[in-house]
Amino acid sequence: MTTDARILHARSGVVLEQRGEDYAVSSLRLSEPLTFPDASQAQLAFESEVTASEQDPELMSRLGGA
Repeated sequence: MTTDARILHARSGVVLEQRGEDYAVSSLRLSEPLTFPDASQAQLAFESEVTASEQDPELMSRLGGA
């Protein structure tokens, strides 16, 4: 069984996508995606992960940033 995924946001190596009825946040910092049944919880997790990623100088260097 395959589930369609739709990317909702992507920034600083972090992706928020909708997978069926659930939402997933993945990033270069996480070993496994975080999943949420609620879009607002997923959005908060996405923003938090973006902030953490942007504060990681090694990661930003790999992404071509600061």
